[in-house]
Amino acid sequence: MSYNRTEDLKALLKILKYFFLAQLLFFVNVGSAHDAETNKPFEKMHAHRTFNAHAHAGWESRYFSEGRDALHGKSLWNSSLELGYDHFSGGVWYGRSSNHQYDELQYNIALTQEIDEYSFYAGYTHLLFPKDDASDDEWSLGISYEGLPFDLTTSLDACYSMDAKGTFYEWSNTREFHPQEDLDISFSGTFGWNEGYVSDGHNGLNFFSLGSGAKKILSERFSLAGHGVYSWAIDPDSNLAGDQGLKDFFHFGLGVEFDF
Repeated sequence: MSYNRTEDLKALLKILKYFFLAQLLFFVNVGSAHDAETNKPFEKMHAHRTFNAHAHAGWESRYFSEGRDALHGKSLWNSSLELGYDHFSGGVWYGRSSNHQYDELQYNIALTQEIDEYSFYAGYTHLLFPKDDASDDEWSLGISYEGLPFDLTTSLDACYSMDAKGTFYEWSNTREFHPQEDLDISFSGTFGWNEGYVSDGHNGLNFFSLGSGAKKILSERFSLAGHGVYSWAIDPDSNLAGDQGLKDFFHFGLGVEFDF
């Protein structure tokens, strides 16, 4: 009987831990924003019947993916090209590890829609891993809302892997500041939830991260961007191979951007 009470107490404490983390996320994000992660593969464009093009090149101290240090301490060079017209966008992204032992190529198309303070997108991405002779196909959906108090933006994104037959969810609360016309500063807080996407990792909450980013506009078309993020692992299972890279760590990145 006492054993059951102990287990119930542990379960209650775990729920309370996540509850207070969620409260922390909200209050921190009163001064926070959508971080400009330079390894974010694709920007979802909504061009309102005009043609837009965006190019990016950057360096990441770690390859942060689903809360994991995917390259086990190695850095990542990456570049991308995105095109957008009206509700449609597409692009190509390439990443390569600093030791040249890993590379990844992504092709993406997306459909976007904006209604008042809501934004929606649906996308498809084909991923290639040349050195491993492997590939994957992913479907993604997302919604964001910009009408919260304190100029907060909240967003929910889901990505389904056809190879793993699982989904990864991310919930973010964001806040942006514009201290100067040519300077954007941002802060963000994000929870990540695994449901079979990392097939050899544990399901449920996987990580919580806090980050900040900055973008300096140097000209009408050229800008510099950088970010820093600290991620905390939630309940990693050391017995699971997919959780080996799920840990507490800091990473940062720098990039250059060009708009056509």
